[in-house]
Amino acid sequence: MASNGNNQDPALLATWVDDFWTFSGQLYSQPGMQAYCLAWQDQYAGRVNGVLFAIWCDIRGYSLLTSKNLTQLNAVIDQSNQDDVAPIRRTRLSFSDKSSADYQAALQAELAAEQRQQIAIIKWALIHLNTSLKDADFDQYNPDKGKRMLQTQLYLQHHVEHYICDITLKNSATTLTNNIESIAQRALPSV
Repeated sequence: MASNGNNQDPALLATWVDDFWTFSGQLYSQPGMQAYCLAWQDQYAGRVNGVLFAIWCDIRGYSLLTSKNLTQLNAVIDQSNQDDVAPIRRTRLSFSDKSSADYQAALQAELAAEQRQQIAIIKWALIHLNTSLKDADFDQYNPDKGKRMLQTQLYLQHHVEHYICDITLKNSATTLTNNIESIAQRALPSV
């Protein structure tokens, strides 16, 4: 994993993009993960690609996420969501017949937008690869947990703490984050 902080090497970019997309599909297909991710998105305004990226970082061993750079990552994801993913999703959701050609076309367009969002995330990651290591503060979130899933915890807890105000919603979101982490832990050998 040799990289400088500004590495935009096309081969490395392509490798990471392909691996992240493939990994995401495998993880998303694990029993329960789709439902939890959609609940994260629909009930708590969470970003599924952000969750998948944090899990991917943990499982692949890329130390990228810190409390100092999560705002930057979320800005990349939110911009992509606002400009690309969300408008297509609204169009898809406007179709009541999920078997219709229009719905299926919108679904494919939404998946393509999600993949473009993943490319933007990976471009951000390659820039932050080395600078993140010196800023790591993962242990503040769960020092008793093993050295796996720390970036996932950081990402999920950051969202709960900064984007959810209601204490009841915070509690239910925390339960959901535990379920997401549990599935990711169980999926480790297969993804």
